[in-house]
Amino acid sequence: MRRPVVLAATLLLAAGVGVPAEPAGASAHRYPATQKSIIRPVNAAGFARAGYRVMPEPSGGVDCSFPDPSPGAVSPNIEFCSPSAAYAVACWKAAAAHKVLCMRNPRVRQLARIQRLGPFAPTGLAPASDRAPLSMVLGNGAYCTIRDGGAGPERAGHPRWVATYYCDNGGIVWMRPGARHQGVFEGAPSWTVIVAGTSGPIFARHALRAWFVGTFAG
Repeated sequence: MRRPVVLAATLLLAAGVGVPAEPAGASAHRYPATQKSIIRPVNAAGFARAGYRVMPEPSGGVDCSFPDPSPGAVSPNIEFCSPSAAYAVACWKAAAAHKVLCMRNPRVRQLARIQRLGPFAPTGLAPASDRAPLSMVLGNGAYCTIRDGGAGPERAGHPRWVATYYCDNGGIVWMRPGARHQGVFEGAPSWTVIVAGTSGPIFARHALRAWFVGTFAG
């Protein structure tokens, strides 16, 4: 389905801005539907799935005592733990006492085993409007990971926009007021995001692939 300039323009007009949608020539490109991958590295008993390397973190700890579901979780009891410095964006209660297993990068078969401070709260799924990928690859090749709180940047001219993903090429995915899914526009098969720095040009980018996490049934 062909939808580069038209979809991008619709999204950005809704945000109240007029910007270039994609680089020159993008209007001739056909974007496939966003590929949604669900990674299931931990089972319900708290054991890592075969093939996953578990890396212990000897210092620090995380608080998972509040039921704060990971926005990228498709199964219950996967938490967004604090503090933000730990980047504990998707954590399971580990079989080992007072530990959690956390997925930081869905593209790597590795989990962090972190000391748990306090109980692990039973946690449902995030509200549907808040669910969003843990990470994405965009049409320009950028790999973007969900932001874990902390002090965020401000977009010049749009002080109410919120940074929701940071990309490895320096770009930032922004969520405008009232937007859903952490600013990931899911109203078409090819999902779209607003990408920009803290100033300068604003672009609409298509998400080629998006990663979520779930619990392994085995």
